[in-house]
Amino acid sequence: MLDLKIKNVNVNVIYEYEHDLPVVFFKLVFKNSGKIAEQQNAGLASMFARVLNEGSSDNFFKSLEYKAITMQAESDFEHFQISIKCLKEHFSFAMEKLEELLLNVRFEENILRRLKNLAIGELLSLNTDYDYQAKRLLNKSVFKDEIFQTGLDGSKESIEKISLKELINFMEDNLNLNNTLFVFGGDIKENEVKTYVEKIGALLDIGVQNNNKKFQLLNKNIENTEFKDTKQAYVYFCSPFDIKIDDEQMYLARIALFILGEGGFGSRLMEEIRVKRGLAYSAYAKLDVNLNYSRIFGYLQTKNENAKLAKNIIKEVFVEFVSNGVQEKEFELAKKFLVGSMPLRYESLNKRLNIMLNEYLLGLKIGHLKYEIEKIKSANLEELNNFIKKHSEIIQLSFASIENEG
Repeated sequence: MLDLKIKNVNVNVIYEYEHDLPVVFFKLVFKNSGKIAEQQNAGLASMFARVLNEGSSDNFFKSLEYKAITMQAESDFEHFQISIKCLKEHFSFAMEKLEELLLNVRFEENILRRLKNLAIGELLSLNTDYDYQAKRLLNKSVFKDEIFQTGLDGSKESIEKISLKELINFMEDNLNLNNTLFVFGGDIKENEVKTYVEKIGALLDIGVQNNNKKFQLLNKNIENTEFKDTKQAYVYFCSPFDIKIDDEQMYLARIALFILGEGGFGSRLMEEIRVKRGLAYSAYAKLDVNLNYSRIFGYLQTKNENAKLAKNIIKEVFVEFVSNGVQEKEFELAKKFLVGSMPLRYESLNKRLNIMLNEYLLGLKIGHLKYEIEKIKSANLEELNNFIKKHSEIIQLSFASIENEG
């Protein structure tokens, strides 16, 4: 971590030098400036990313492609970012083009109209993506907040309402120094990093820092089904998990969920759903804990006639898991895998940068993952089973599925 000051604002920089390849990775991240920063029409952050991806002129991306530079803006639920990857020799040019883009965003009616049509077309194509539809139905069912009623792109109605004025306001409100995080990695020296940070920082207003938002799951068993003309049933489910991302016992949660449903073959869900009964090709339950909410999240596909049975088995697996905990053999295998796979997570610079970025955005210390792995190494079966018993709230399962009524 580098801490720099621009316009009397403290700006954080994640940085790792590596000269094995003459390549530079860069991210300009605006914290809490994704979907959660939308004030009016849903899909605004995503639409602004589309506008940035139009470049500053018709020839903008042609000049980048000529030098094999990739530059892309994207918005997720929490954050907004612009990323660059290129050869070291072209990085200076890439940063000049980024400056040009930030100063000359194409807020033009004809471009917005075309991007709206494109976004609506993509949204309509998702009407037959039943995985997407089942996940949306689940989120709409278990959260009461308006933000979960649509995906990142919003709805057809909200997209149509987005105006140039809203997009300009979104940029002014969110792309500022108080929300900024810089990420640099690769063949670039620290003094160069500081120079680029100062150049980009000089273009940004000080602004007001965006705060994180927290959301609560509806704490009751909910089952919603929509009927479509589909050959498979798409089943999504979740349950509340009363734990915070910085909880000292998160390492136990990681072991528990690996055994319950995150570990693929050998996990409880996969064994019961696929191996023993052949109801689905795969079945997962994953840890979905972040600063916004905390839950266990899972999914599977099965034949329409088996949907009810699959849901009942999932409920049984969760109840059995909380009631009787895990066995020594599966505990040791889970630990062995989680610890043994650690080097693979850090094998490339890009992976390491993403890990550090994720740790920072979650409010954790850089290197937290390594700390957790050490805790997993020394974990014992008794403390894990005590932890599982303490979290009986995970049996409060909610389901959303897309099925064929016939």
